[in-house]
Amino acid sequence: MKKFKKIARWIGLVVALAVVAIAIGFKIYTSKYYRADEDTISGIETRLDIKVNSYADDRGMVFLPEEETPRAVIVFYPGGKVEYSAYSGLMYEIASRGYICLLPRMPENLAFFRINAVDVITSGYMDQVDMVEDLDWYIAGHSLGGVAASLYLEKTSDEYAGIILCASYPNADLSGKNIRLLSVYGSEDKVLNLEKYEESKAFWPKDFEEHVIDGGIHSYFGCYGIQSGDGTPQISNEEQIIKTADIIENWIDG
Repeated sequence: MKKFKKIARWIGLVVALAVVAIAIGFKIYTSKYYRADEDTISGIETRLDIKVNSYADDRGMVFLPEEETPRAVIVFYPGGKVEYSAYSGLMYEIASRGYICLLPRMPENLAFFRINAVDVITSGYMDQVDMVEDLDWYIAGHSLGGVAASLYLEKTSDEYAGIILCASYPNADLSGKNIRLLSVYGSEDKVLNLEKYEESKAFWPKDFEEHVIDGGIHSYFGCYGIQSGDGTPQISNEEQIIKTADIIENWIDG
């Protein structure tokens, strides 16, 4: 019995040490993330300041069109290991065209830890949500954020008009859903796995559009520099953001 208890204690100690090691390793992994390029974002914000009003809390950021009546609502899931505010440049550009944009903050900058982020960011603003419930709602995301958005949409598709994927693809079967899908990626993207992207088309709904931005890269859907392994851009960060907003606007307007 004493020998058994001694072995059990050693096993317990080994397990505890393994858990601690995994936790430390994970914290180190998530602490290395891409931070927002404030200079690029500031330039976009200054240009669109009179057209968009934005505010933030611990749930994320909201972008409201000031000069146009809201036409739709877009909830955007940020890419993996990217500071969520790095996408505020794209949100400003889209909001300036008449769309309410919601940009959720993700735990450890990973959308997989908060797949229901849209519920979290809207939970404190139900009165405001009720005011726009008659508008079409779209869920969107960049890279791994788009994958997470597709998983959320798989269970709640009746509430959304469609999904917008930036350098991403669905990891959920949306082929039988009555929704629209927009896919946008850059011609110089070296991060997006094109083999898996093509395979994912079996999951796409019947109503879809696909656009390739000439000269664009994976990283330039946000403003956080160029991530490791990406291609060489042939256009500027701001140009890609404007082109992306153009494509989204034209697609929603149909």
